Amino acid sequence: MTARDAAAELVGLWPRLPELVGRDWFGVRGKLLDLVDRVRRSGTDEDRVEHTESIMEVLLPYAQVREALSEAYFRGRRSSGPEGLEDIKWAAVCRLLGAMPHEQWFNARFDGRTRGDALPAHVTHRLVIGVDSFAHPHAFASAELALTVTEEAESAVLNVDVHGPPESVEVVPVRRTLVVWRDVPGLAVAEGAGDAAFDVTLLKDDGPVKLIAVVRTPQGHMRQAIVMTVHPSGRIDQEAPVRPPRQTGMPGTPVALSLVIARLHGVPCVVARDRRGALLAELPHSSDLLGGMAEQARQGIGGLLTGARGHLYEEQLDIPDEVYTADLRSVARSGLEFFQRLFHEGRHLSPNLPRIGDMLVSAVADAGPDSDAPHIEIVPNGLNLPWHLLYAADRWREDTLSPYRLLGIGARLTVVPEFSEHRHGTDATVRPASDTTALIAVNTEIDRAHTDDPRSLVADQVGYWKRRMADRAEIVDDGDRVAEALRTPERRDSLWYFYCHLVSGEQPTSSDATLLFAEQKQLRLRDMQLDAPYEVPLPGAPLVVLNTCSSRARGATLRSDFGTYFLDKGARAVLVTDVEVPTTLGAVWAERFFDRLLAGTTLGEALHLTARELVESHGNLLCLLYTALGSADVRLVAA
Repeated sequence: MTARDAAAELVGLWPRLPELVGRDWFGVRGKLLDLVDRVRRSGTDEDRVEHTESIMEVLLPYAQVREALSEAYFRGRRSSGPEGLEDIKWAAVCRLLGAMPHEQWFNARFDGRTRGDALPAHVTHRLVIGVDSFAHPHAFASAELALTVTEEAESAVLNVDVHGPPESVEVVPVRRTLVVWRDVPGLAVAEGAGDAAFDVTLLKDDGPVKLIAVVRTPQGHMRQAIVMTVHPSGRIDQEAPVRPPRQTGMPGTPVALSLVIARLHGVPCVVARDRRGALLAELPHSSDLLGGMAEQARQGIGGLLTGARGHLYEEQLDIPDEVYTADLRSVARSGLEFFQRLFHEGRHLSPNLPRIGDMLVSAVADAGPDSDAPHIEIVPNGLNLPWHLLYAADRWREDTLSPYRLLGIGARLTVVPEFSEHRHGTDATVRPASDTTALIAVNTEIDRAHTDDPRSLVADQVGYWKRRMADRAEIVDDGDRVAEALRTPERRDSLWYFYCHLVSGEQPTSSDATLLFAEQKQLRLRDMQLDAPYEVPLPGAPLVVLNTCSSRARGATLRSDFGTYFLDKGARAVLVTDVEVPTTLGAVWAERFFDRLLAGTTLGEALHLTARELVESHGNLLCLLYTALGSADVRLVAA
């Protein structure tokens, strides 16, 4: 096997390298990126071979990497490579190595133009987006795109939208569909077959123009967003700033509305698509202002937990009608103000922004107790906004106030967090209920057993899991035991469930969040990031449910909370909370939620139906506390 073949095989192996290298990955990754950049910048094949061999020398000391590489690599160091692999072109390999850290397997080109051809303005040019062409089947089969094709199919169809600033470019779709073949590299397909195509007219020629392409599955799940910088010379630079978790795009509920946040020329933009079409608009607010808007929206639900009404929520599940009506008015008003400021107000408002707001209003317009809630997917790319608290309405109507316009109740909402470079290629296999195992971590002191006011919230939940899973549920009430399970994970659990206290860090971007267990045992996020880093993934890619207080980080980013930590550790999805959770409500919610999840429903459906039940049967709005990060189509057990 030649150096080119080794590089192509490395492309396919990249998603697994954090797990295969282990704790050294942070340092190894920096060396690899430097060597990859040297390969890309090399001007001769001799230099490319030298730097590629250096890449392999960095990786070969790791036994699991050696086992993952095909035996052909080692045979090839003494003999010629297998027939057919010599056809790989260095240009393709260099491009792939550059895309590898971003797992970006798409490429864009202007049809019929060679490198260096000028791209005159006010002339229509054909932009083609296709699967990158490389001739190593192992690399292609291992790449992220292979996950798009179901086991029983030979190919899959993706849908592509391309947008750009309307003052700089005009984009007219010719063909939105892009075809991916299972285990078939692009070179084996007739050029242009199955590629998406767009007619692009630059409206200026005095500098580069940025376009954004969003690739989705036919069900509407966001697959990847690619920002393309088009230079007047015709060169296209590509980057993939928005990458969802691997589980996004799993077969499930079709997406009625998708919102993707990305940056063009440093400005945050939202790309929306529903069944009627797609729009792009700039967000007219800074990250600081958006953070302030988010805090104001959270005050609406935070107010439900204070004063006399807070006492009602803590002590009983049923909320009197007059209290429910007042609380709905409070939450809806703050949610509507949030919605209006995001989509209808602001200086230099993009004309498409109100239209995107109308798309959101339209998506939930018919949601109610007798209808299926629409599936709305939001890819915020680091903007940690309380989307589920939006009250989707174009104006305030006191006589038609409805909880179903609150996205946390009126939609099957998926919030897809920014794809971390730490993320593992998780095994999201759904097992039968009889094979499902779980780690249940609880704080027994919540029951106040040795006080004059004891209760059985924890004891009842422990009994629930013993009835449902018997010896397949490991019950843990010691923070040290949880830390040990994180440091040296062995069991392939399908679920990690936490029912305990959580104290947030003083600063939104700090790592001081702490899980509290009995006897003052603590699990500090900062310690876990050091002692149980992301390089050691959780086997089984468990669903993680943090039934705690304020488990979701505040501020503009998601970088320093337990939710992101577990996603980095390979969790297929994480359920988090925005504010404090009354312990009584948390216990009742958990049993009803897990009853549905253990019956085979999806995460989004279980979350949505539990929220709807609490509102309709008990007038209790605290279901809005819970938000799913990751794919709402994840199942805990096979249906």
